[in-house]
Amino acid sequence: MEPEKSTEQTLIEAFTQQQRAFADAIMTETRKTRRSANWRTFAFVLVVVSIFATNMLYSTGIVGGTTIPKDGKYVSLVRLDGPIEAGQANSFQQIENHLYQAFHDKEAKGVLLVINSPGGTPVQSHKLYKYLLDLKEETGKHLVVLGDDMLTSGAYMVAVAADKIFVNPSTLTGSIGVFQQSFGFKDLADKVGVHARTIVAGENKRRLDPFLDTDPEDLQKVQSVLNDIHQQFIAVVKDSRADKLTSDQNLFTGDYWTGHEAVELGLVDGIETYHGVLESEFGAQHALDYTQKPGLFSRLPRVAEAWLEDATLNILNSATNSIPRL
Repeated sequence: MEPEKSTEQTLIEAFTQQQRAFADAIMTETRKTRRSANWRTFAFVLVVVSIFATNMLYSTGIVGGTTIPKDGKYVSLVRLDGPIEAGQANSFQQIENHLYQAFHDKEAKGVLLVINSPGGTPVQSHKLYKYLLDLKEETGKHLVVLGDDMLTSGAYMVAVAADKIFVNPSTLTGSIGVFQQSFGFKDLADKVGVHARTIVAGENKRRLDPFLDTDPEDLQKVQSVLNDIHQQFIAVVKDSRADKLTSDQNLFTGDYWTGHEAVELGLVDGIETYHGVLESEFGAQHALDYTQKPGLFSRLPRVAEAWLEDATLNILNSATNSIPRL
């Protein structure tokens, strides 16, 4: 028979049991809290991943893309919309893969390149032109260009890689020339007491410095560079459309024309619509768009500060670091 416990021992055991029960309750609630936190973290990560995955799928056309009817004939479509510049949506680096996929679609009847661009830089334009020629030779695909609002300058250089070029009657076409633009701030800087302190090595390193007076030798140098690029542009057009161009003396003056005038000059092959090109050139009614689409996030409106910053940087860059443009 167990000895009778004292009142003190009974109280101690009761207190100990209460402590254990309290500790067990705390551990149970802690586990519940941890599980709840883990689930919340998991749900948050899942939502973020889903958003980015949807954005990626949308931008690549997997979601929201064109559905081709079963057994329907189609062509590969790529859209070039906007300036052709390095670091932009229509740079060679950005559009190269989409052109490759479009040309290597074995089921496509050909490739339709829809261009709406005022031009861009000589290097990016020529790289796209040359790449289109290489893809045509590699795949044997028929390439047609359809000009939209503008098919001028560097955009026209890209277009002449096509087997045929079509435009709208009002499409601005041509502008086979080169320009380089900058600003001079010397008089303004002198008025407000601002003076440039530029240290250079090389006597010609400061050509067309916006804070110096215009040097005739600088202008002569820049003109010689532009003339050289212009002749390269002319050679590309002549090589591609030699048997189609007229002998009009204004073809290579940098001027531009409407679509009707461009047909008469031999710059393009005819007036046609989007669906008209699909039918007449490919015998198809559908197109599979390989163009890189802007993601869902990029459709959000930009804040005013970002717009102002970009605009300011563009002005400063054009003034201090200008490059030739087609």
